[in-house]
Amino acid sequence: MFRLVWVAIAWAVAWPVFAVSTSAPARIYAQALVDQTIAAHPDLLVVAMHVTPPGAKENVIIASNIGRIGKRADAEDRHVIDTGQTLAKVNRNGDRFEVELVLHDAARRPIGAIAIVFRYKAGDPPSKFEEAATAIRDELGARIPDVAALMQPYPRSTAK
Repeated sequence: MFRLVWVAIAWAVAWPVFAVSTSAPARIYAQALVDQTIAAHPDLLVVAMHVTPPGAKENVIIASNIGRIGKRADAEDRHVIDTGQTLAKVNRNGDRFEVELVLHDAARRPIGAIAIVFRYKAGDPPSKFEEAATAIRDELGARIPDVAALMQPYPRSTAK
């Protein structure tokens, strides 16, 4: 009986972590896009997609190169999503330039936000990073038919 109680307690503690970490399949189209973007742009430190999956109520990270899958959108993420305004800034340590923009699908419908982080050194012009982030966002958007496509298993099965 005592052991059963400990198992129940362990499960109750682990369930929220398990639930967050499994909010998206490990290999979905969104993650493939992030992986391909990081490979194509070695100057990038971070790419993270914030999207509300179909049928969900919360906007979360669905794909990134730094983990945090299932993390809810914070106030800055919501600001970008709700207003359409780009946030661009040097981080606290002065070694990264962070850009967060609205993410669009191929039809230019807003579907969430994308965070893109670059290496930075004092004197680098912010416009360089904002332009690069916009170009990367637009490249990705052209490859996204809709939100549902982002959540599909990848690579797609060819079995019929």
